[in-house]
Amino acid sequence: MWFGKISDDGVERSKNLKKSFLESYNSDPLPFSVFEYGKEIFGDDYYRILRRVAIEVAQESVEREIRREDRYVISLVRALDEITDTSNLLDERLRELREIKGSRIVEEFERKIAELKGLRSEIEREIESVMRKIAPNLSEIVGEKIGARLLEKAGSLEKLASYPSSTIQVIGAEKSLFKALSRIRKGKKAKVPKHGVIFQHPYIKSLPKKKRGKMARFMANKIAIAVKIDYFRGELDEMLGEEVRRKYEQLSRK
Repeated sequence: MWFGKISDDGVERSKNLKKSFLESYNSDPLPFSVFEYGKEIFGDDYYRILRRVAIEVAQESVEREIRREDRYVISLVRALDEITDTSNLLDERLRELREIKGSRIVEEFERKIAELKGLRSEIEREIESVMRKIAPNLSEIVGEKIGARLLEKAGSLEKLASYPSSTIQVIGAEKSLFKALSRIRKGKKAKVPKHGVIFQHPYIKSLPKKKRGKMARFMANKIAIAVKIDYFRGELDEMLGEEVRRKYEQLSRK
């Protein structure tokens, strides 16, 4: 049983209810009421405890799935970077070869580069698909590509969900931030970065420089809320994306 074992000697309560819940199995219909035996152990709290254990088991299952999927996205992002670097390098070599001599090797070289770029497109589509599943709110606000990049920089959805908005705002600009802080500590002037990865979002990039910092702070704040919802609930809140859009429109008009 989910709560322990039943034998001729009576009911033996499990020391680990979640483990026994997962391991409980009966191939044939039981000739007795599970509730009656469970009530011997838990009394009137039977259904309350059963519900609590079932919820805990479900939550742990979801968290394991998220951890598996976010590691998958992180690996895909890193593979995408490596493929992009490789294809750019091969494009340079192909141009050199064409300038020197046209040959069957050059044609084959070009076909292989095209295949590599095709693989890059497939990886991008896979990243978008998984991100929409594990981080719908983050994807709604910044898009799957930027969201995946934030996830890769943080290391996991759990870590990203624990970050304050001020940290999220400068993810990807850590080197510039540390360099600026080092100069400031030495009494020198330095420009502290106002945004990192999220600068690639058109809502920030398309604004005048003097307004980008304000938009970045607002967006980072909404991202911080979004990833917490994604990690703990996984439900899409369309209002977050709408609020970011309205803020952008407001700053664009001024």
